[in-house]
Amino acid sequence: MPVILPCTESLTVEFKSDRSGYPDRELIEALTCLANTQGGELWLGVEDDAVASGLHLQHQNIIHLQGLIAEKTSPPLQVTIKLHHINQVTVAQILVPRSNIMIATQEGAYLQRRLKIDGTPECIRIA
Repeated sequence: MPVILPCTESLTVEFKSDRSGYPDRELIEALTCLANTQGGELWLGVEDDAVASGLHLQHQNIIHLQGLIAEKTSPPLQVTIKLHHINQVTVAQILVPRSNIMIATQEGAYLQRRLKIDGTPECIRIA
């Protein structure tokens, strides 16, 4: 059964381009934002317009990626990662559970996701 990529970002859906290797620090921030709000899914290797562009080599090992996420968050954030092949490229769907306690980045930043006036999502620091 083919995966259906969401058509737009929302409070619970985030797209991140990975063509040039999305920075790990920014990836961790985006994931903690989701965990500290309602949870959701981050599609790595997908452009803001919902076009699959593929994963960078550094993010293709999902076991390593899961370990990196747990290592760079406090308490360790446990995510599920699924690889999907869309239009001849591989993308990662990172499923983020809603956390019952606040998750911080390794640097100690606490972030949450909210919707701006125009309905688009953003990540903000809360502490």
